Amino acid sequence: CTGAYGQDLGDDITLNHLLKKLKEVPGLLRIRISSLDPNDFSPELIDTLTSDPVFCPHLHISLQSGNDKVLKEMGRRYTTADFARLLDSLRKRRPGIAITTDIMVGFPGETAEEHEASLAFVEKMELAGLHVFKYSPRRGTKAAGFPDQVPAAEKERRSRAFLDLGAKLKKAYGNSFLGQALDVLVETDPEMGVWEGHTGNYLTVRFEAPGEFRGRLVPVVLERQESNFIWGRMLEQTETLI
Repeated sequence: CTGAYGQDLGDDITLNHLLKKLKEVPGLLRIRISSLDPNDFSPELIDTLTSDPVFCPHLHISLQSGNDKVLKEMGRRYTTADFARLLDSLRKRRPGIAITTDIMVGFPGETAEEHEASLAFVEKMELAGLHVFKYSPRRGTKAAGFPDQVPAAEKERRSRAFLDLGAKLKKAYGNSFLGQALDVLVETDPEMGVWEGHTGNYLTVRFEAPGEFRGRLVPVVLERQESNFIWGRMLEQTETLI
């Protein structure tokens, strides 16, 4: 886990320490942090991540379940209330920040009611996207021996419900930026004359333009959503990233 950085290096070495060093690197325009647990966020880390524009306004914070009973059974050391407070703090300090998360469905003993409660909580959090996966038993783990294993067909149904919710949340988040100009880091050209990249808040954007833009930060006005990306219109100015 990213948040565990420094635990074997001494008392003064933490992820926050590393990030402060990284932002001093000349010419570094973007640092994206992902795969943090809610418990990884100290007040100092929150301040670092939200006070300097070099850190992308996108964080992937692992929730796993939106139900406290299931979280406890998983051995997670946080509650849904902790997660909600963290998001509130991050959003107050950096409005518009994208928060994405992991969701596991079908953990042993998870009831249909707990699944529905998890769905409702995640929808309420207004996340920017979900990574959904189904629980599968692993040899040697405590959960593999738990009773009340969820049938495969039911896990598939619950997974589909979260995937549908994730698509809905992602679209709503993207829609909130239509009409705005955001810098896009150009990564690839999926077809002739079309460029694709990501904004700082991890929106996938395509735009049409002649020339070579790979590896550059390009200001793009976001205009309309497709199923997996947003079409935009490139503005005049570009800035070389690498």
